[in-house]
Amino acid sequence: MAYSYILIIHSWLRWAFLIAALYAIFRSLNGKMGNRPFGKQDITAAKLLIALTHTMLLLGIILWFTSPNIQGALLQGAKVFMKDEYLRLIVIEHPITNILAVIIIQIGRIKSKKAYEDSAKHSRSLIYYSIGLILIVSRIPWGESPLLRGIE
Repeated sequence: MAYSYILIIHSWLRWAFLIAALYAIFRSLNGKMGNRPFGKQDITAAKLLIALTHTMLLLGIILWFTSPNIQGALLQGAKVFMKDEYLRLIVIEHPITNILAVIIIQIGRIKSKKAYEDSAKHSRSLIYYSIGLILIVSRIPWGESPLLRGIE
């Protein structure tokens, strides 16, 4: 029962994450192109992105260990689930790619904080957040959302 609620929360938070990532990237691009200072709004955008990213990671880890689909796939063994495109996505590709994306986004935040020049802060944020967003978007199981099942 708790699994279902966590899955729904994880699925809904994806949209908040996407908006936060796009906003942080927009702020970085706008700051870089307009030669603007890295201000409070940029810091807030970065903090919000990091908070949502880490929340999604935590919920994802909980889901991975409690998902009946994943547990069933693991019981079948890698030879079986690696042949199934959906099972391979949820057991291997989605978690590994998204963990890598979280690391990249976090590194971007750290590197932007350590930069001295505002231009470098914006550049580092822009590059790392964009890479992280692309990785995450590439592995979201769009058609498998519990909110979208049955809609077609």
